[in-house]
Amino acid sequence: MEFFDVLRSRISIRKYKDTPVEQEKIDELIDLMRIAPSARNRQEWKFVAVTEEEQLNKLRIACESRGPAMTAPLIFCICATEYNSMNDSGYNRGTIDASIATTYLHLATYGMGLGSCWIGSFDSDMATEIIGCPEGTRVITIVTVGYPDETPNPRPRKTFDEVAVYNHF
Repeated sequence: MEFFDVLRSRISIRKYKDTPVEQEKIDELIDLMRIAPSARNRQEWKFVAVTEEEQLNKLRIACESRGPAMTAPLIFCICATEYNSMNDSGYNRGTIDASIATTYLHLATYGMGLGSCWIGSFDSDMATEIIGCPEGTRVITIVTVGYPDETPNPRPRKTFDEVAVYNHF
């Protein structure tokens, strides 16, 4: 699959087969997140792959059981290890870097024939505690991953003219 095809056709998957994701694929996904760009190349992150049923169930509670997406056999917690670090513009570096790595994860899952869904709402304190983050480390994003058990239609996207301007608004 061509890279631009991946960008144009990737879609969130919220229904997964019971098939576990192979360890080799999990390792490859982590390796691909690892090479994502980060502020000053500091790479202040940890990627936690959760596959144990007890941990999955705890994370499902932290995510308020966000529907069928939470039935995935694999949940990634993308963590910032220096959560309080701000850039010169006043934005949290950990949030930005974790979001970039999360985007790499989504593209990689699709390229491997897997599906993924970014869980946009969860109890960050609870998730951070569940996976045992050390002091100063925090779960920034949660992504469900598995083999798709659905083929949803693409969601509508705004047109180019609705989102793009040149030089000023």
